[in-house]
Amino acid sequence: MNHFITYSSRPAVPLFICLLGGVFWTARLPAAPQSGQVTVAVGDVKFTPAGGKELAIQAGDKVSTGGTVKTGPASRAVIVITPRSAIRIAENSVLVIEEVTETTTPKKVMLDLKSGSLGALLKPSKPGEMNFNIRTPSGIAAARGTFFAVAVENGKGYAQVKEGRVEITPKGTKVDGKKKK
Repeated sequence: MNHFITYSSRPAVPLFICLLGGVFWTARLPAAPQSGQVTVAVGDVKFTPAGGKELAIQAGDKVSTGGTVKTGPASRAVIVITPRSAIRIAENSVLVIEEVTETTTPKKVMLDLKSGSLGALLKPSKPGEMNFNIRTPSGIAAARGTFFAVAVENGKGYAQVKEGRVEITPKGTKVDGKKKK
């Protein structure tokens, strides 16, 4: 069963949304990153490419699919994933960039939030242009052209929507005849 989330009363997530709002609403999305491009890196922000060595990253660096972004205490990063989407990774978070495919219609993005929280801003130019998903231990949050946040706390995923809508598919639910991880 799919669920549409439009409001959350979790106190930590609304605060996160407020902090995230200022960054995204004033940021410009660059033309077309080759993978993902870091636009803000504050504090201890590291990237480990698939099969590679962990490296500190800073604004201007690229991140690639299959890689993992980690933020330490009092740290954060903003990454433009596609020309029409960006994420803000909060402190003490671990995120795997599973898939970014810009050559298909709709464009596909799959992120796996292992721990911590992130916010996402999607500005598709038309409905159905982007299939943007964030996996958590509890299920998948699928954005539908919106501004939202996802958090993982004690092994459970939470989502809050600022604008638009997000479809939640609980872990283990069958979608289109296929069981989701």
